[in-house]
Amino acid sequence: MTGTPAFAVCDSREAAADHIAYLLEGALRAQLTLQGRASLLLSGGSTPGPVFDRLATVELNWSAVTVGLVDERWVPDELGGSNAALLRQTLLTGRAEAARFVPMYNGAASPAEGLVEAEAAYAPLFEVPPLVLLGMGPDGHTASWFPGAKGLVEALDTGHSHMLAAIDATGAPVAGDMPHRMTVTAAAIARACFAVLYITGEEKRAVLENTGANLPIHHAERVLGDKLKEVWAP
Repeated sequence: MTGTPAFAVCDSREAAADHIAYLLEGALRAQLTLQGRASLLLSGGSTPGPVFDRLATVELNWSAVTVGLVDERWVPDELGGSNAALLRQTLLTGRAEAARFVPMYNGAASPAEGLVEAEAAYAPLFEVPPLVLLGMGPDGHTASWFPGAKGLVEALDTGHSHMLAAIDATGAPVAGDMPHRMTVTAAAIARACFAVLYITGEEKRAVLENTGANLPIHHAERVLGDKLKEVWAP
């Protein structure tokens, strides 16, 4: 991949949410025009919620959009921390309710045991180049690429065809009490036609700018190059 990500500074998180929703809306419209359908892969957590609220009101052909997750805690919707539950409560309401949503969690005992089924479910999302919204933790992880996690090497390998990977982030402080995750791989991210990274706060900005640390987020930057737009707010 050539080029480097563009970096945008917003005055507030409200302005950042507006800007990112605008970027994703434009990318969705372009993808629908070119391909007749679109794939949208989204991150969870508290930061992107306002983006999803804004996108939910956008008038476009949502019935031709398939929505998936960048990663997921291996828990059912009714437990706290489910990214699928977040999307159902925010984006998949109003006009965007017409979109097709593909969860990652499938009830298997572990992400490793559910991997084959999840990869089969996610294969259609990569039939067109997806649009991706990434976040980042204070340890420099994006998706569920936690530094030192079991399964990270496989997740970061762009030389294979697997779009998903099982992650065991036991011992990673940022993973908390839900270390078992499913995540898209670097090979999957490489297929994106457009991606946005949304981060907030001075701490995360310093982590992002410390490229010498060679954290997972820096791997994502290299994989995506100028297809990635980075948006920061205080």
